[in-house]
Amino acid sequence: MSKKSANTAGEKVEKAGADTASGTTPLSHILESGAKASGLGSFIVSSKNPDGKISFELTETGKELQHTYEQAFRLAEESGPDDRDVLALITEVEAKWPSHPGVVENAVNDAVEAGDAAAGVAICESALASWGRVFLDAGVKDTKSLASISAKDATAAESKSALPLFVQLLANYEFALERAEKVEEALGAALLSREIDPSDPENVLSSIVSLQIRSGNAMAALRALEDLQDSLAPYVLYGRALAYYALGQQENARGALQTALRHWPQVAQALVRQWKTGTPMPKPGEAVSELQILYGYYEVFGAAWKSVAGSIEWLREEERSFQRAGSKPQRYIGLTRSGLRTDALGNIILEETEVGKQTDEERAAEQAEFIRKAQLIGEDEFVRFLEVAPNTYVYELTERGKEQEEAHKELYRKDMKVGARIAAIEEMLVTWPGHSEAAVALARYHAQKDRFEQAIEILEPVIFDLQKFWPDDLVGAGRITADWPGNKPLLTAYAYMLLELNESGDRATAKAYADDYLQFNPGDNMGIRQKAIEIYISEGLAGDTAAFHTALKLIMEANDQLSAYNLFGRALLGYALKTNDMELALKNAVESRPLVWRELNADKHRMPHQYNPAFVKYFSAEEAYNYQQVWSGLWLRTYGALAWLKKEGKKYVK
Repeated sequence: MSKKSANTAGEKVEKAGADTASGTTPLSHILESGAKASGLGSFIVSSKNPDGKISFELTETGKELQHTYEQAFRLAEESGPDDRDVLALITEVEAKWPSHPGVVENAVNDAVEAGDAAAGVAICESALASWGRVFLDAGVKDTKSLASISAKDATAAESKSALPLFVQLLANYEFALERAEKVEEALGAALLSREIDPSDPENVLSSIVSLQIRSGNAMAALRALEDLQDSLAPYVLYGRALAYYALGQQENARGALQTALRHWPQVAQALVRQWKTGTPMPKPGEAVSELQILYGYYEVFGAAWKSVAGSIEWLREEERSFQRAGSKPQRYIGLTRSGLRTDALGNIILEETEVGKQTDEERAAEQAEFIRKAQLIGEDEFVRFLEVAPNTYVYELTERGKEQEEAHKELYRKDMKVGARIAAIEEMLVTWPGHSEAAVALARYHAQKDRFEQAIEILEPVIFDLQKFWPDDLVGAGRITADWPGNKPLLTAYAYMLLELNESGDRATAKAYADDYLQFNPGDNMGIRQKAIEIYISEGLAGDTAAFHTALKLIMEANDQLSAYNLFGRALLGYALKTNDMELALKNAVESRPLVWRELNADKHRMPHQYNPAFVKYFSAEEAYNYQQVWSGLWLRTYGALAWLKKEGKKYVK
């Protein structure tokens, strides 16, 4: 019942049914084989929509058998694939619908494990031929004739669409072809799957990236990863590094690999390891060992790295250098003096701000009145620093500052080359060294190219320039909160500074910035606290137990105790530290966010259609996907944590 470790889609096929530069599209082959095969009339029926698109739906018999298979799949997750009831359900589906994708998947996995991948290919082609007959009868000539799978069809439990089953079958076909060393054909199957359903429910993009590299088209692999600049998934980071290396772009390759090593050092360990045959994979319900995790990475990425001459040796040397270098020297020790403010009992003092139920207009008017009465602390040509209430400070732009802000915005309304825009932003920072918005834009440009040191060099002087007005005792007593629009540019610069420092490997300095920030803006709506918790947990996993306690303290001080990262972070820390309330923490997390629990335990992770990592709603599928993408590495690195989460958390899922 287990799905192979496959992954998701990238390049768009230019013309269905024909060979392309990046893979052989198998639809024409499927249609040709369908002319000699019987169809799936008992299970699938086709129809034409008013817009002329062809759609495919399951018949009543088809729906019954699909329901039976889903029952077997769910039961297998609980009891294992060899459970008697699971086998009985699968046997029923196999007897009535032998070309069902789930049945084919099991047969392909058995063939691959037996060392006969060619038999798995033959099984898939036989099943695909029956689909070819269905397509021919419906008048399908190319992929444009197939109906797109809408978001509703792809996610609704009551969906009648049969096309997802064809996409699932294509994923099995791609896997079998890849194991049979038919790289071009496997790439074609993956690309066809992507063209039919760009949302990529079968997670084949990492396969596409790997297969593009193996077929000698590393540039296509990079293009497939272009839309995933913010993703920290292992296949994205290591795929980008390998593609650059294959293209001979050594500087880019090294920068990309350094990023990959910081986030997923165990992937490199898996790739450079000398593996013996017969490494056992975990069974359902068993704790996953570190060795099994490493072998899983090797299974997914190994073939691609072996296909590029010299890449394994390069990776081995870079990994050794990374281990020798360790973290970089701290460049900023922070402004903290004596730690967080506490009362006589040692409890943290957090000043609360009451926003009330004001409208935006009322709030703006109130703030304008505060500013009018505020005490001026300092000013330059572009910005003024004011104390609007005791120990509460805000920034306000002068007329010259507003002109610079508008000039920066105007750059994005013009049709101009990137180089010209970058040069204009750099000139603005010469004119106004404290122009936060310009600095953040320029830093993001460099960070997207993994030039984190350059991003840091841009942000640091901006932050220091805006700190020149601060009283000596501001940190620990003052507040610079995001409730005031004028403060947001500086706070945003802090947030990006923390990100770039962490990416560069300078975690000591990153923690110093985070410590300061969380004192003068403890409410934090910039993600600083979340990133700081990640850093401290990561250091705890590296052996610094005190870092676990710091992460726990940051969670307990957070205003948004209901956020997923706080709830599940609390559970993870409870497990790592073996606290008495770790079961309660798990219960609170799973009951609040069952979607996150399901996503963490899923074999495949499908990006929601409306996913935007910068704006994730509470209790949404987007939040669950985001948490899995960002935090799954920490759960994986905590030995036994995922098995505990799956087994113990199941009782709290409603």
